Amino acid sequence: MKFKTTQKAIKQGYRNVIGVSYCALQRLLSCESEIAYTTRIEGWGADIYQFGNTAIVTGYAPFGNIRPDYEVNQRYEQKAMKAVDGIYNWSERKAILRELIEEYIQEVTQ
Repeated sequence: MKFKTTQKAIKQGYRNVIGVSYCALQRLLSCESEIAYTTRIEGWGADIYQFGNTAIVTGYAPFGNIRPDYEVNQRYEQKAMKAVDGIYNWSERKAILRELIEEYIQEVTQ
């Protein structure tokens, strides 16, 4: 179950905070669960996914100290789509996508 948090808490709690716009990593993160969310005046702001000391923040109001460009996000979305095409076993899909997520984090945090 995810909990409500603040940008400040996330920025203080993680060394790397990767901010991506809404649905930019939809396929890549499809087997992961959000740990938290933020809000803004209009309502929901962003979901936070945790991977060790890295958080991926995605939503209408993403934030972070790392902002990968559109091309990098699209490349990993395409990799994710190709990697799990035809694989219907949930745990197998999750394992494949987790490897891609780790690769993505490694690339954008260099």
